[in-house]
Amino acid sequence: RGRYDCMICISNISKAAPIWSCSKCWAAFHLKCIHLWVTRSSDSRGPEYAFPCPGCRYHHVGPMPQYTCFCAKVLEPDPSPHWLAHSCGEVCEKDRGCKHRCNEVCHPGPCPKCTAVGPPGRCHCGRQETETTKCGDPPRWSCGEACGKPLRCGLHSCPLRCHAGPCPPCVAKSKQSCFCGGTEEERICGQEEFSCGRPCGMPLDCGEHECEQVCHAGDCQDCPREPALWGDRCACGRTKRCSTEAAAALLVRWVGERKKCTDPLPLCGTRCGKRLEPCGHECTRTCHQGPCGSCDKKVILDCRCGKKQHEVTCGDGTQVLCTQV
Repeated sequence: RGRYDCMICISNISKAAPIWSCSKCWAAFHLKCIHLWVTRSSDSRGPEYAFPCPGCRYHHVGPMPQYTCFCAKVLEPDPSPHWLAHSCGEVCEKDRGCKHRCNEVCHPGPCPKCTAVGPPGRCHCGRQETETTKCGDPPRWSCGEACGKPLRCGLHSCPLRCHAGPCPPCVAKSKQSCFCGGTEEERICGQEEFSCGRPCGMPLDCGEHECEQVCHAGDCQDCPREPALWGDRCACGRTKRCSTEAAAALLVRWVGERKKCTDPLPLCGTRCGKRLEPCGHECTRTCHQGPCGSCDKKVILDCRCGKKQHEVTCGDGTQVLCTQV
C-alpha cells in the first residue's frame, strides 16, 4: 500500500524522514526512535553502544546509529524523485560473499544473489552435470539419489545418498563358515574369513589323526606325530633322547624307537607347560598325548556392564554377566 510503519512508535515513516535500518532483518525505524531505544537499552554513555534490534533482537555493538543511504555510502542522503526514498542513487557495491559486488542501485533489504556464470559442476556421484554454475553456488552438490559407486569389496555398491568424500566400508552381512567349517556366523563383507578359535579337527594326510591346530586358513600341516617330524622327545617336548634304554627309568611311559605316527609318545611326568590358544596361559596337565584342552586357570573378569568382577575359568569364555540392571 506504499506505507511503512516504524516498529517502535507505530507511526508512518515518510519518504523524507531520517531512518536507520537493521543490517540483519532489514527493518527500518525513525532515527529519533532508534536513538531513544539505544539510550534506554544500553548502559554505555558512548562512544560505543550495545543494543538489540527492536525487530529481530540481533545484538548490535557500535556507535550511535546514523542516517545513511541503504548502501551506507552517503550520510544523510537528499530525497530525489529519480530514485527510491533513502537511496543515494549510486551502485550498491556491497560484498555478496563472492568476487562480484552488488551491481544494483542502492536498495533496501539484502542484495540479490549473484547471477555471474561460474565453472562447470556436477554432483558427487556424477549423475548430474552442468556446463556452468551460478557464481557462489558450489561446483559439487548432492543430487539426493543413492550413490551407487562400487565399494572396495567389489561386490556391493554404496547405499548412501550422493555424498562428498570416499564411500564408507561395506556393511553388507552374510552367513559364513569358519576355516574348519565347525562354526557359522553373520559376517560383514570383507571379513568373511575367520577362525572359531577351536581345534581344527580336519583329518590329516596320515589318515590316523586329526589336525590339532587352532582353526586356521590354508591346508593342514603334515601329521606332527610322524617320527621324522616329532623327533626323539616326549609328548610335552621337554625331555629329549627318549628312545634310549637309559631314558626308560626317567620316563612315566617309555616306548622305545617309534616307527610310525600311530606309535604312542613317551611321557615324562612333568607339567606340560604348552601355551594355550587364544589366552596364552600354560597347560597345567602333566605331560600328555593329544590336545591340551581348554584352559582351567582361574581369572578375574569385569562383567559386561563394568559394575562387578567375577572369578571364572578362563576356558569358559570371556563374557561375564551380572544380575544388576
